[in-house]
Amino acid sequence: MKRRYFKVMSHLATWGVLFLLPMTFRQLEYPLSLVPTAIIVVVFYLNYWWLTPHYYMKGQRAVCWVANAVLSVGVTVGLHFLIGINRAYFFNVAVAIIIAVTMRMARHWQESEEARLAAEAAKADAELANLRYETNPHFLLNTLNNIYALTAFDTRRAQEAIMQLSAMLRHMLYDNQEQEVQMSDEVKFMENYIQLMKLRQAGTVDIQFDTSGVANDAKIAPLVLIPLVENAFKHGVSPTRPSFIHIRLVADHRHIDFLIENSNHPKPASDHSGHGIGLTQVRRRLELAYPGQYWWEQGTTEDGARYFSHIIITPALS
Repeated sequence: MKRRYFKVMSHLATWGVLFLLPMTFRQLEYPLSLVPTAIIVVVFYLNYWWLTPHYYMKGQRAVCWVANAVLSVGVTVGLHFLIGINRAYFFNVAVAIIIAVTMRMARHWQESEEARLAAEAAKADAELANLRYETNPHFLLNTLNNIYALTAFDTRRAQEAIMQLSAMLRHMLYDNQEQEVQMSDEVKFMENYIQLMKLRQAGTVDIQFDTSGVANDAKIAPLVLIPLVENAFKHGVSPTRPSFIHIRLVADHRHIDFLIENSNHPKPASDHSGHGIGLTQVRRRLELAYPGQYWWEQGTTEDGARYFSHIIITPALS
């Protein structure tokens, strides 16, 4: 709608400029005074709709300018001998041609820029969708491995884990297709995952998940934070040493503050579980979903005993 309004107003402004030019044909009596005006209109739109797009914009600029020169001289001379128009009318025709070419080129540049931006947006959407689909099998593989290990020594807990996995898969199957989901749904997903992971952890692992500040109206891109939780269980829990995972999530409709801290027990280089795509996915999804709207700091303490990842998202208000 705005583009259409701009186009109409630009044409009206153009004709306002053209009709303010010193046109000597105004001395003509009606209806002869309409003839030069009508010819300027024809010359303008002949350039706007035909000569500029079919010749000038396709590299045949010489053809366009020669055609316009012949047209301008022919129209001026013809009107001079037929109805006595002043030769200064040539100036008016030339101005109309220049404005027509300029306006058409500006429209072409605008359309090209809009097409480029649309293509970039489509590419970003496709990449974001691909990252979502990539997250699904990555997460599912890790979870199924956990349940498989659980079936060997506790069938009842394995059954509970399968029920929790079912609820998580529903979230992944349906909510993951949306650009944003309710934060409450995402929190429930993380809670289910944490509960599932707790089933096979020793009692010495201190796991805390604080979401006391989460507001009901908050939204977030789906599954953007879960790889960090996965990494915490993968690299923050040791079967022989005391371990901890502390997660804090505070959110409202203006910002999302996510902090995860865990003991640092990195896996050996020979362990390729997870394929190392977790952190790469998080950063790329943040870039695509919240460009210029997030801050992320991560690393280990100086003694290497603790890893932390702190993300603050300030989504643009709609």
